[in-house]
Amino acid sequence: MKKTVLETKGLTKRYGSVTPLDSIDMQVREGEWVAIMGPSGSGKTTMLNLLSLLDSPTEGEYILDGVATATLAEKERVAVRREKIGLVFQQFHLVSYLTALENVMLAQYYHSMIDKDDAMEALERVGLGHRTDHLPSQLSGGEQQRVCIARALINQPAIIMADEPTGNLDEANEGVVLELFKELHREGRTIIMVTHNPELADFADRVVRLHHGRIEKDA
Repeated sequence: MKKTVLETKGLTKRYGSVTPLDSIDMQVREGEWVAIMGPSGSGKTTMLNLLSLLDSPTEGEYILDGVATATLAEKERVAVRREKIGLVFQQFHLVSYLTALENVMLAQYYHSMIDKDDAMEALERVGLGHRTDHLPSQLSGGEQQRVCIARALINQPAIIMADEPTGNLDEANEGVVLELFKELHREGRTIIMVTHNPELADFADRVVRLHHGRIEKDA
């Protein structure tokens, strides 16, 4: 049996009287593809923000690769996120005045490893070797998302976390991005993906359904 790469126990997030995530118990094993689904307001993005260490829980425990994250200082949390997690966002978050290549190399900068050849290779892998000198405004939505994926892969993370990675894409580009995730899964990467798309979720090993901040179903 593959090892558990992350585990939550009673993971809870509160904002005053509002509790978007309430007592989540979950385990994810190495190489597993988990889709997180649920209606708007069910706690999906809140959960992903906690799992990716972009936010901290109000209560509960989160163990990532054997490390109790509550014990980490902020600098250590940043280092763990940088070394272990590749993030893919629905809104891309590309720097508008940097080319596709420079956007990927910017991620290298934060990993203290500037290597133009590696950045080129990452873009070629997502089918954008011919678009390296283009600005985000000169790329389609699907191409921008692929730059985002290349940027997420530059540190060779074991875990990919994605928030609605096909949410802004047309059907053709959705298919391209899906194939990239399928390839990453075949390579043994752990994938945790928030999605509204049932067709995308069909490719996951497991679907966790949230409702009102709680796990309604995990199968």
